[in-house]
Amino acid sequence: MHELHLIRDLMEDLMHRAHLEKAVRVIKVTLVLGVFTEIDPSIFRSYFSENSTGSILEGAELDIRRSSRREIRLVSFDCE
Repeated sequence: MHELHLIRDLMEDLMHRAHLEKAVRVIKVTLVLGVFTEIDPSIFRSYFSENSTGSILEGAELDIRRSSRREIRLVSFDCE
């Protein structure tokens, strides 16, 4: 379950960055998820959904792009 730790860290980074931008809500998150990270996108989506409840990330659309590398990279996020 190493993916849960990585996802939690990413969510914390997103909330921190959104706070710096004085965002009220994150609308969309675009990230690259490499196949060699062995993180299942459906697990990522489920964990994100369950753990964003009550935060500025709740309801954000996840645009997960796959790559052939070992990476998890935040590409962008849109907020209000």
